[in-house]
Amino acid sequence: MGLIDDLGAKLVRMKEAAEARQAALMAGRPAKILTAEEVAKGHPKVSVDTGFQATVYATRLGSCFGWFWLIFTCVHCVAMFYGLSHGSVKMNKTLVAHASWWHFLGLAAFYVPFFLVGFAFTIARYRVELTDDQLRVRWRILPFVGWTWVLPLGDDVKVSLAYRGSSQGKKPAEAIVVASQGKDIDFGAFLADDVKEYLAGAIRYHYVGDERATAPFVSGG
Repeated sequence: MGLIDDLGAKLVRMKEAAEARQAALMAGRPAKILTAEEVAKGHPKVSVDTGFQATVYATRLGSCFGWFWLIFTCVHCVAMFYGLSHGSVKMNKTLVAHASWWHFLGLAAFYVPFFLVGFAFTIARYRVELTDDQLRVRWRILPFVGWTWVLPLGDDVKVSLAYRGSSQGKKPAEAIVVASQGKDIDFGAFLADDVKEYLAGAIRYHYVGDERATAPFVSGG
């Protein structure tokens, strides 16, 4: 019984440690505090448009995985179309000796989701619009294909980098998390780390400012 009790206690400790790690990942860490000079300097992969009513940041995903996926899909697609035109491809377990237009159309439709995945990790674009009363994030794979998230804002805006379920390989990928009035949105988990750091810091600076510059002076005397 002692061995069984020890094993049970060890499993409980392992479960508690895993839950603690998960909680720490979900809690994340505050966004980097940027100075006005750092925000003005910008980031080479992030464009900014400052207007009268909104400040807009935009960036593309452009991951190495996405380019590899897209190049492989292109090569495979060309090979399959070439094979179909020469009667050496099976469709529905039947060799198509003389392909018709619907065979090519069906093959093209088959590759559409694979190309969309490739586009999602390469040319997909984030557009982050900051206004006084809301944060709007648009993610577009193609001009009219994608999602939009909108977060109404109060005075309690918090920006952090935290785990929200995405992983790169076996490594948890941090997303940019913006919270206000008890609600939050997250985005950009697969952006490059330096881009995420800058975007999160720029959003925080826009709504919170440079907390180091506004902190009260405390005399040591």
